[in-house]
Amino acid sequence: MTTFSERQPRLGVPQRPFRRSRLDAILGGVCGGLATRFGVRPKSVRVVVAIVSVLFGAGVVLYALLWLLTPRDGDNASIAQHLLRSRSSARTLIGSGGVTLVVLFVLNLFARRATDAVVFTVVIACATGVAVWRGASGDERHHLQEVLAASPVLGAASARGWRAVALRVLPGVVLVVVGMQVLSRIGGVLGGAVPAFVGGGILLIGLAVLGAPWWLTNVRDLSQERRARIRSEERANLAAHVHDSVLQTLTLIERAADDPAEVVRLARSQERALRDWLFAPTDAPTSDSTSFQQLLRELQGDVERDYKIRVELVVVGDCVADGSILALIAAGREAAVNAAKWSGVDTVAVYGEVEAARVALYVRDTGVGFDTSAVDARRQGIVHSIEERVRQHGGDVDIHSRVGYGTEVRLSTPRRREHP
Repeated sequence: MTTFSERQPRLGVPQRPFRRSRLDAILGGVCGGLATRFGVRPKSVRVVVAIVSVLFGAGVVLYALLWLLTPRDGDNASIAQHLLRSRSSARTLIGSGGVTLVVLFVLNLFARRATDAVVFTVVIACATGVAVWRGASGDERHHLQEVLAASPVLGAASARGWRAVALRVLPGVVLVVVGMQVLSRIGGVLGGAVPAFVGGGILLIGLAVLGAPWWLTNVRDLSQERRARIRSEERANLAAHVHDSVLQTLTLIERAADDPAEVVRLARSQERALRDWLFAPTDAPTSDSTSFQQLLRELQGDVERDYKIRVELVVVGDCVADGSILALIAAGREAAVNAAKWSGVDTVAVYGEVEAARVALYVRDTGVGFDTSAVDARRQGIVHSIEERVRQHGGDVDIHSRVGYGTEVRLSTPRRREHP
C-alpha cells in the first residue's frame, strides 16, 4: 500500500487511485490530487478550475463534491463517510444548509432580482464549508486553520475568534451581495441613477467591512516591522561605535596607566567623541563649509591634547563659518591657549552662541588672573592675536581679569546673512 509521502505528481504518468493530495494542498488538495491522477501540472488544474468557477460556478460545485466524496491521501474514508457515521454531524450539516437557504432567499426578496446559478453556488460553498469542518480529520482541520489565518479577510477576523468572523465577515458578505443585486437593476437613463448610487454605496461599505481588518493588520505589522528594523540598526550602529572607538580607547588607557596626564587626555578625547556622536545637532548647516560648532570642537581637542587641561565647551546654535567667524575662532583659540599656559588651573570654560545678528564667544578661567593696566606695552600678544583679529571684521573684544579671580575674554562679531 502506498503512503501519501510517495505520491508526487509526475508529468505524463497517471497514478491511481484518485486521492486528495496532502503535500500539494492549498485548500482541500483536490487540484493536487487531480494533477497526480492524470499526470499533469497542479497549476494547470487550478487555472482550469478557477476559470470554470468564475464563468459558470460549476467549478465550485465540482470542487465541493470531490472534496466531500474523495478520501485524502493516506486516509481510508472520505469526509462524507465520516459525516454519515455521526448523526450529530449530519444534523448540523442539514441545519446549516437550511439556514443558508433562508438567508439567500431573504436577500433575493430584498433585491428582487437574483441569479439562480450564483445562489446555488453560494449554497453549495457554505454547506461544503460546514461539512468539511465537521467531518475533517484533526490534521486536515489544522491545515484549514492555517489557511484561514493566512487569508486576507478571514484571517484578520479569525485571529480574534470565530465570533469576530460572524460579526464582521458575514455582514460584509451580505452588504456586498445586496450591493451587487441593486446594481444589477440599473436600466434606462434616469431610472438607473438611484440604483447606481445606492448599490455602489452598499457595495463599497461591504468591501470596507471585509477589507478594513486586513488592511489595519497589515499597516500595524508594517509599522512594527519598521520600528524593529530601526531599533536593530541603532543597536548595530551603537555596537560598531563602541567596538571601534570606546574599546580601543580603553586599551590605550590600559597601556598608559603610568602616565596620568595621558590617561586624562585619552578619556577626554573619547568623551568628546561620544558627545559628538550621541548629541550631534540636527539643525547643522547643510553646506560643505566648516561650521562654527565644528571649529570650536577642534579648538577644544587641540588645546586639551597640547596642554593637558580640560576644556569645558558649550555651544548654542550653529552657522557656516565665514571670514569673520574664522577670525573669532582664532582669537578664542589664542585666549584658551593663554589660559592653559598662564592661569595655573586645569579647566578652562569656552562658551559659544550664535544669534540672529551676532556670534559671540567667551573664554573663562578661574586662575591667577592679571592686571590689564600693568601689562608691559612691549608685550603685544593680546593686542595682535586677539583684539585686532576680531576688530578688523567689525567685532568687539572685552577682556576682564582680576588677580586671584581669573580671566574672562568676551568676543563677538556681526553675523553675515547666509545666502542659499
